[in-house]
Amino acid sequence: MNQVIQQLANKKINSLLPLPEYFTNDIWESNALAEILHLKHFPNYNRKFRFDMIENPNFREEVKRYFYTNLTSGRWCLATLVGQTYTSVLFFSKFISDIYPDATSILDCPHEKIRKLYLVHLKNYKKARVTSSKPSRMSSSYSYFYSVVDQVYKFLFDLYDDRSEQEKDIWSIEKLGLPYNMSRRETQINFTNIHPTYRGFVKKYFYHVLVLQRQISIATAFNILKKVYLFFNFIAERHPDWTDTRNLQRTDIEAFLEHVWKVDMGGNSHIKIKTPSNRHVSECIANTRRILEYAQIYGWNEAPKEPVHLLLVKEDMPRREKKNYYDHIKHIPDHIWEQVQNNLHLLHPSLARLVLVMEASGFRVSDVCQLDVDCLVYKSNGWWLKGDQRKVNHIDHLVPISEEIVTVVKLQQEYLQTEKIYNPYHFLFPHIIGKASGKAMSQKTVRSALERLAEKLDLRDTAGNIYNFKNHAFRHRYGVNLINNGMQILHVQKLMAHTSPEMTLTYARILDDTLRKEWEKAHASIRLNVSGTPVLVDISVQAEENGLELDWIRHHLDSVRMDHGFCIKSPKLHCDFLEQTLEPPCIKNNCRSFHVDTTFLEYYTSQIDQLESDVAVYMTKGRTRSIELVQLKIKRYKEIRDLLLADKPIMGIEKEKREYVRSERHG
Repeated sequence: MNQVIQQLANKKINSLLPLPEYFTNDIWESNALAEILHLKHFPNYNRKFRFDMIENPNFREEVKRYFYTNLTSGRWCLATLVGQTYTSVLFFSKFISDIYPDATSILDCPHEKIRKLYLVHLKNYKKARVTSSKPSRMSSSYSYFYSVVDQVYKFLFDLYDDRSEQEKDIWSIEKLGLPYNMSRRETQINFTNIHPTYRGFVKKYFYHVLVLQRQISIATAFNILKKVYLFFNFIAERHPDWTDTRNLQRTDIEAFLEHVWKVDMGGNSHIKIKTPSNRHVSECIANTRRILEYAQIYGWNEAPKEPVHLLLVKEDMPRREKKNYYDHIKHIPDHIWEQVQNNLHLLHPSLARLVLVMEASGFRVSDVCQLDVDCLVYKSNGWWLKGDQRKVNHIDHLVPISEEIVTVVKLQQEYLQTEKIYNPYHFLFPHIIGKASGKAMSQKTVRSALERLAEKLDLRDTAGNIYNFKNHAFRHRYGVNLINNGMQILHVQKLMAHTSPEMTLTYARILDDTLRKEWEKAHASIRLNVSGTPVLVDISVQAEENGLELDWIRHHLDSVRMDHGFCIKSPKLHCDFLEQTLEPPCIKNNCRSFHVDTTFLEYYTSQIDQLESDVAVYMTKGRTRSIELVQLKIKRYKEIRDLLLADKPIMGIEKEKREYVRSERHG
């Protein structure tokens, strides 16, 4: 038996976790539990939990503490206990108690051996339901029964293990007291994939830079561990007699470089079994160097004797491709967001509110999931949302929000208070049930819910595929909308807490694309000829007639747009019809600078409906002259509308006309 486990099993559980008086009983009643622990319950539960059915008295005390801890921590509600949880744990406890009736602790029983024996027991109990040793291939019911083994062992191991975290091979982030992203479910730092020879060395480094000096974040620690194990495992295999890196030579580094370029990157992510990239190799080298350099600077015995800058040279680092932020900007388009808004009732109310806040605030999903319940701030100029921007270490960042979003936040606050949701961290959006109860809503939960919604609504992207929601796309949508609405770059940068303008400028490039699309809609549109009849026109011809360049029009499209069409007239020229107001003077006077495209269809359709309604009113009042004037206007509006409707789909103007001015085109 493992010596550590043996030592743990010899400790007395009564001294480690004494129980309040009621919980020392071997029979618990559901209604009494609900009253003592203020748990949510239904009046008709009236259930008894019989721990006296576990023969081994030591096992009985351990299992009672397993239930007590999960109930009092808020991880379980009473419904969880009444359901399959109690049955599965009791079933396992009775099984192991029969095999080891005299053991002093469940930890006395070999974990792997018990797992195998219990699987056989489950198969014998109902053979048709269990066909594999892998829980994922069992029925959901028996998978849950099987997973109880690991859950109980882990609980007891953590309970008995009073070693300091740095002595362990798996560190609990919470026990270390370090801040971390609770919207992710990564709560442990695992060193077990590092060869035992160098595991202590690596743990020592992390204890100094992460716990003592706080030089790196938890996220950085994860990223280092994803790569650095490759080096130490390689050295352990290359020099099995070494116990440190003191004799490390340049030849070892070169051998590692050759190795890392040949071995697939591996892992459980989308990059699994892929050829190593420049970035992958670069991170392997950089993370190895940072540990060796640190050890050498502080004079650790494990450090190489040879200076690290001679072992690892800058030429070892392959060039990494420059990150193009623009390629990563995928914002939620309006038509997708409108459908999400119209169907938010299909999501859990808390999730629906979270999505609304995420879209309206521009906060990263991790920061929305970890918003404090008291996140509303009222000032003389309106309501603001307050939250931390953890990625850039910006505390209490404020963004303005509408009254509608204020209402959404207040509804969530009321829900937490009314339902008495377990919320020890004071989150606006806590996870409600399960082992993560009370922690922040997870990012994965949000994305999974949106993906299910896309499937249900059959939301499609431009390629015809089911729309792939990414949480960060809501933040990009916020930035794009701010730019599209005319906000200055510096103001957008401040509002989104960008540390540099580079990212913000990317949204401006998206705006330029938006303008170009609007500009391309103006191609193959119509104008009025000298007799007032609408005719098809190419905007490039019309621009040339008026002495304008296409490039100028493209970048000033909003400036030349009116309610009823575009004015393709040089701003240097005076408009002869500017003072006329009885009806659109461009139409009345057959202005050659007047230009209409399909984006104005809604305007003419609504105007025709309104004018026809006016005619009906005039007819009842006998206003013949008014009817004549309005019907003439209706006739002209219908001519414009019908020609727009009959036009072929707009394909966009030629590339050279879009991107070059006239002199450049012929140059």
